Amino acid sequence: MRPSALLLGLAIQASFLLRFGYPFSTNHNLPTRQHAASSASTSLSSQTLDFIEPTTGVPVKLVGAMHYNPASIQLAIDEINALESEGKLGSIVIESCDIRWNATMENNEAVKQALLSEMKAAHDLGLEYNRPVVLGDQRINVTVAQLKIGAKEAVLDLVQPWNGGWNRLYESISSARKEAVPIGDQFLGAGSFFDPKLLGASPVSFIKYPLSYFVKSPLFTAAVLTLIALSSVESSNAITAADSMSGTDLLGSFTFSALETVIFARIFLKELLADRNEVLAENILEQCRNYEVNSSSGWLDKLFQSQGDKSQGAIYAPDSVVGKAEGDGKVVVAVLGLAHCNGIKKLLTEESI
Repeated sequence: MRPSALLLGLAIQASFLLRFGYPFSTNHNLPTRQHAASSASTSLSSQTLDFIEPTTGVPVKLVGAMHYNPASIQLAIDEINALESEGKLGSIVIESCDIRWNATMENNEAVKQALLSEMKAAHDLGLEYNRPVVLGDQRINVTVAQLKIGAKEAVLDLVQPWNGGWNRLYESISSARKEAVPIGDQFLGAGSFFDPKLLGASPVSFIKYPLSYFVKSPLFTAAVLTLIALSSVESSNAITAADSMSGTDLLGSFTFSALETVIFARIFLKELLADRNEVLAENILEQCRNYEVNSSSGWLDKLFQSQGDKSQGAIYAPDSVVGKAEGDGKVVVAVLGLAHCNGIKKLLTEESI
C-alpha cells in the first residue's frame, strides 16, 4: 500500500473520532441563555443516559454529543435548562482538560462565537446558573504520551507472533472493547449514533472541527489537509491502475490495511476510550460525593456536615463555583462525546473505579 493511501485511511479513521469523541476536541464560546430556551420536544432523548450512582445515591445524567453538532448543542442546552427549572441542576462535568480549555480561551470573541460547541454551551450555562463546572477529561499531554506507548506496543505485538504478541494484542483489544463499548438495553444503541437529526446536522461538525484546529495551528492544519488532498488524488490513480496489479500486490495491500486497522482498534479502544473513561468517571464520581446525603445521620450530624469541596483534585473551569451547588437532590450532568457514554456508565454503575 502506498504511504498516501495509508494517510487517507488514517484521515477517514480520524474523521470518525472527531465526530464521536476525539480527545483533542476543542471547546469554544457558545450561546448563553438568550439562545437557551428549553424545547423538550426537540431533545434527542436517545442520546442521554440517566442512572443513580450506587455508592452515593446521587442521580447522574450523561449527555452524549457529536462535537460541534447543532443538534448536540441544543440537547446539552435543553437538558441543563430542564434540570435548572426543576431546581435539580448540580455540577456540570465536560469532556475537556485545563490545557485544552485554556488554549481555546485565547481566541478572539468573533472566533469563539463562530465556532460553537456543546461543551462551551454547558460551561456558559453552568456559570450563568452559578453551578460548578468541572474540566473532567484526562490532560492532553498524558493522552498523547499514552497514544505513543500504545501504538508502539501494538506494532511490537504484531511483529512478534511467536512471542505471544498476537495473543496479547487480541486480549488488549477484547478487554478494552468490553470496558469501553458495552452493549445492552441499559446502554446507548446504534440508534443514538445514527439519529436522523444528529446526522442531518453533521456537516456543520465536519466543517467546524477542522476550522477549530486551523484557528489554533494554521500551518500544521494546512499541511495535513494538503497531505490528505494529495493522498486522495494518488489513491484515485491507484484505483484506476488496480486492474494491472498482480494478485500478490493486492494481497499485500489488503494485509497492510488489516494490520493498520488492528493498530487503530487497539489505540482507539484502549488509549482513546477506556483509559480516558476512567478519568472522566472518577471526576463524575467525585462530584457525586459532593451531593451525597447520609440518610442514617441525625439532624445534628447533618447540621455540622462539611459543606466544602469533597472532591479530590477536581479541576474547575475559570470563574466556576468550587464545591457543590446549594440544596439537596441535585443531579450531576456530564456532557461527553457519544462514544464515551456507555463505558462511563458501566464503570460507575458497577463500582469499577
